[in-house]
Amino acid sequence: MSSVQVVDPSGSEPPSAHVATAARPSVLAGAHIGALDNGKPNADHVVGRLARYLRRRFDTQEPMAAGKAVASQPCPDEVLVGFRGFDAAIVGVGD
Repeated sequence: MSSVQVVDPSGSEPPSAHVATAARPSVLAGAHIGALDNGKPNADHVVGRLARYLRRRFDTQEPMAAGKAVASQPCPDEVLVGFRGFDAAIVGVGD
C-alpha cells in the first residue's frame, strides 16, 4: 500500500536552509528601479505596469527594463550585472 504525504503550502513548515535576502529600501522616492521580464507570456506587461505605477506613486527614477528570452533559462550574466546598481528590482511572472 502506498502513502500520500500532504504538504502545507502556507509556509508553516520550517525552511530547509536559511536564505539571505537583500535589504528593502526604506524610501522609494528617487530610487533606481529595475524591471525584469522573466520571459513568460505577459510578464513584460506585469512588470512594466508595476514599474510605471511606482514611478508615479513614489517618484522613483525612470525604471530600467530588461528581459530574458526564455523563462526556463537562467538570466544572462550581463543582465544580472546591470541589476547590481539598482535600489530595488521587480521580477515578473506572467501567464
